[in-house]
Amino acid sequence: MKRFVFAYQSVLEARVAEEENAKQAIATIVKRRNALERGLVEHRGFLEANRSQARTELVGKVDIDTLRAHAGQSVQVMRRIRALLAEMAEVHGALDTARDAWRACRQRRKGIECLRDRARKTWDRDCRRAERRAQDDLVATRASRELQT
Repeated sequence: MKRFVFAYQSVLEARVAEEENAKQAIATIVKRRNALERGLVEHRGFLEANRSQARTELVGKVDIDTLRAHAGQSVQVMRRIRALLAEMAEVHGALDTARDAWRACRQRRKGIECLRDRARKTWDRDCRRAERRAQDDLVATRASRELQT
């Protein structure tokens, strides 16, 4: 019996590769998002530490220059946090777009797989019919030989 050959196997393979590329794009964006989140956590920790240090320096003799330096550092960190948040918003938009693209790729792949499954069922049915016909022919030939003898 010959093997099942799907006529659109190359299309299916292309769809699978397309879906994998879409998954890789999502992974890249998620990696970037995680890096941004880590940056936000680090900056927040710096702000907390800076505030705590500035509070401890308010006891006793107060050095205005040190307090000014702490305030300047805090302002710079807050600007960086705002920039990170803006970038995070862009990353979330890109992630939504990438997920939509991946869903579309998955849907196209599943459509081709559905065609493959239907073709396989048809092929199986045709093979069973051909086998039954061959068996019927053998039985008929055997019966006619028995009648002749």
